[in-house]
Amino acid sequence: MLEDFLNIEVLLTPESYHRINSMSEKERKNLLEKIKEFKNINDTFILLDDFFLNIFLNHNLEEIIKTYQKCNFLKYYVGNGVDDGEVEILEGSIEEVFDSSSSSTTEIVNNTVSNVIETNNNSITVEYTSTEVIDKTHDTLLKMEEERKKRISEIRSIRNSINRRINYVAKDIESKIKVYKEWDITGKSTCEGTIEDFIKYFRDRYNRIKGMIERKVKRKAYPLEKLYKMKGKSDVFIVGIVSDISTTKKGHRKVEIEDEKTSISVILMKDKIARGELPDDILLDEVVGFVGYVSNSGDIFFANECIRPDITPRTPKSIDEKIYTAFLSDIHVGSKEFLEKTFRRFIELLNGKISRGIEEKIVSRLKYISIAGDLIDGVGVYPGQEEDLYEIDVMAQYAEIATYLEEIPEHVHIIISPGNHDAVRPAEPQPALPKKVLKLFDSLDNVTFIGNPSYVNVHGLDFLIYHGRSFDDIVGQVPSARYTDPPSIMRELLKRRHLCPTYGGRCPIAPEHMDYLVIHKEPDVFHAGHIHINGYGTYKGTVMVNSGTFQEQTEFQKKMGIHPTPGRVPILDMSRMGDVYIEWDNGKITIG
Repeated sequence: MLEDFLNIEVLLTPESYHRINSMSEKERKNLLEKIKEFKNINDTFILLDDFFLNIFLNHNLEEIIKTYQKCNFLKYYVGNGVDDGEVEILEGSIEEVFDSSSSSTTEIVNNTVSNVIETNNNSITVEYTSTEVIDKTHDTLLKMEEERKKRISEIRSIRNSINRRINYVAKDIESKIKVYKEWDITGKSTCEGTIEDFIKYFRDRYNRIKGMIERKVKRKAYPLEKLYKMKGKSDVFIVGIVSDISTTKKGHRKVEIEDEKTSISVILMKDKIARGELPDDILLDEVVGFVGYVSNSGDIFFANECIRPDITPRTPKSIDEKIYTAFLSDIHVGSKEFLEKTFRRFIELLNGKISRGIEEKIVSRLKYISIAGDLIDGVGVYPGQEEDLYEIDVMAQYAEIATYLEEIPEHVHIIISPGNHDAVRPAEPQPALPKKVLKLFDSLDNVTFIGNPSYVNVHGLDFLIYHGRSFDDIVGQVPSARYTDPPSIMRELLKRRHLCPTYGGRCPIAPEHMDYLVIHKEPDVFHAGHIHINGYGTYKGTVMVNSGTFQEQTEFQKKMGIHPTPGRVPILDMSRMGDVYIEWDNGKITIG
């Protein structure tokens, strides 16, 4: 439901979200259509709070257009509107966001609005005037505005509060960033959720990964529809996408695979699984190859070997220049659990508030920062989220994180990818942040915005940056994958050359005609986040980094038994990849 409103550039306050969520599908559809019609006249980003939700529900379209055609909705609500690329602060009364020549504003303000609350099948009608709502909202807005101004002012003082200046070696080193746009969904989404979309999506996944497996064994897979011709023969090579997994009465694993034409049952003998000759962690929808023999009936395939598209073993790649990259994710600005003091301390570090020695050597050569999603906590991401927020407006949350990033020295290049809490569609692949959000970052020339996932060549090293929503699914499916050991999850994705192998889990996937979640290119660095736990490792030459969080443990995490590692920032020496791991841990540099 939230995505329907985001698609027409309408943000919902928590109160509006809950009200709309309780409506019937027909009521929501009618509301959406009315707002769409209104946006033909006033094409601005609308923040739909209780007041304006009542306006759209209780007044006809003609009256709404006549009165609110020049309304700046965001400026009305938060005092931080976006106009011509600049953030405006609401100085006067709420009425100033309307055209002063609009005579009918007063008429609607003086109308009586009814708010109906249903309790145990009884309707309680509470009547109040819009003037009273305006007065109450105005007082709230003034308080919110003052709090925002204070936070922004404190953030903007960071750089000037550092008296000491260091010699930034990285300042004289040119940034080298190349985004592999062919594997970034931004601006290229075509899916509408039709059956044809799903067919094209899975066909693309199958063919891409099948090609990887065939190149790995240097032979073509035998078509499943012609497998009957190989009755009784061994050393037959096939590739398929897994459609079903079960166990036979005798305890053998039965895997149903299919290609574009047909399907076949593959038997993995239990003794071979026990000896480690065949895997016991095959997942639904992953593309996998088998070498084995065909039964005399031609309808059963007995596997002797399982071939995955896995990455190629190699030595971790490094560069000649001694520069560093810091890895962040899950900052969650807006959350009451956001560690503001710790994040400020990290920004101070970048500005030179350091002790001499190893800290100065690292900071002086820090050239890049990679952020793998969840810059903000968002609004309406989960039920009851408003109780966990100190800032209930998405745009204000982004304005705050943008101000933090403005305090980072300009020679440090920042790469930003979204996550499931950001203001983009929840389904992966996710495009880069929308233009109206990006306007808040206009003053920053040292930022590259990308989708999720994306591939970026950073100073000669290929980074795969993925937020990590699918990690929740992998942990529940693969016994060896654990939240406490993020590389154990990341390895499983590299093995399968896919960032979300199973369709229909906790990670929603949009059926694009190209599967952007395929790991198209073997990365030098695989950067992820999402699970709020730091972790490092190397798998067959790929350096894996999960960058933790700047959010304290939430109530949800307590219930799930997840213990985050907040305030820890991984930093890699790009000239010694896989050899040494550096971490800024709540104010202290550690090397391991």
